[in-house]
Amino acid sequence: MEPGPIVIVGGVTSWPRRYAALARTLRELSGSEVYVAKLTPLDWLLGSVRGFGQLVFEIATTVDRALLESGSKKAVLVGHSAGGVACRVYLGGDPPYGGRRYSGHRRVSHLITLGSPHNVPDRNANSKSLAPITRVNDLFPGSLHASASLGYLSVAGSAADGAFSARTRKRYERFTDDGRIAGDGVVPVEAALLPGAGSVVLDDVYHGPPLGRWYGSDLETVERWWPQELRVGSSLVQERRA
Repeated sequence: MEPGPIVIVGGVTSWPRRYAALARTLRELSGSEVYVAKLTPLDWLLGSVRGFGQLVFEIATTVDRALLESGSKKAVLVGHSAGGVACRVYLGGDPPYGGRRYSGHRRVSHLITLGSPHNVPDRNANSKSLAPITRVNDLFPGSLHASASLGYLSVAGSAADGAFSARTRKRYERFTDDGRIAGDGVVPVEAALLPGAGSVVLDDVYHGPPLGRWYGSDLETVERWWPQELRVGSSLVQERRA
């Protein structure tokens, strides 16, 4: 089956151009057009002051454009890092968020998150940087809209063990009591696995390009997490790799 258009939503420190190679790979694997939401680190910074509603509105705008231009009824959302959490808000429903009520679950067939920090311990609920995540979990818990028509997949990397790096351990302990566990160098595996979602853990993958091989590094890596049912022209991919 040919999937609808794909929309990539980046994280806090990522500029849209970072996802150009991932977009090309997903286009090859799926046969679908790929769009990247125009969110920048500046938008995330403003969101931390004014609220994140505008970021979710940008996701909605990008999905609307993708569906209009493709003539499709549903899109595939791919959210990297905090972008995956923002995608959950877009899937929304009740209650409203940032003054708007989103019902993106009606316009999305799959939500795939890459190293997204879904799970935050209660002790960090008042942390300035993590409080928005706890609010999302309160409003839109877990795989809220999981059904035959909307699939959730959370992808985690486990290339960096907090037991061997004090810096990595400290990063992980924002999300867990003991940071001596595996993760992608920024988000531990247990924080990246959304309750109720399908999951893939990649043992040699880091959070982003500066750290090493990341979720969107190359065709071989993306093939390990991209759902089989969303692939088109697999023979073409194999021919290219032969």
